[in-house]
Amino acid sequence: MGWIRKKETTTESRMLDRLLSRRKEEWSEDKIPKGYVPMLVGEEEGEEERMLVHVKVLGDPRFAALMEMAAGEFGYKQEGIVRMPCNARHFQRVVDVISSDCKSR
Repeated sequence: MGWIRKKETTTESRMLDRLLSRRKEEWSEDKIPKGYVPMLVGEEEGEEERMLVHVKVLGDPRFAALMEMAAGEFGYKQEGIVRMPCNARHFQRVVDVISSDCKSR
């Protein structure tokens, strides 16, 4: 799994997170697991989800397209956490596909 959701909102999502990441730790701004980058993902301010994306995902051209979308919306000089202006479920699906491809190589 190439992402970890910060806020677990349902029993189903908690079970999914446990299945997908055995080493998952609760994280805060000061404690981010090694190999992950924090991102805010969501189309509207206030409805964003904070997620961690594994660094292996960042080099994929599909993820680069998402980053270009973010640069178009927020510019290249974002300070602090990276913001991704797309639907959180879509973002998760893209990262899942990229992660699956990385594992099969």
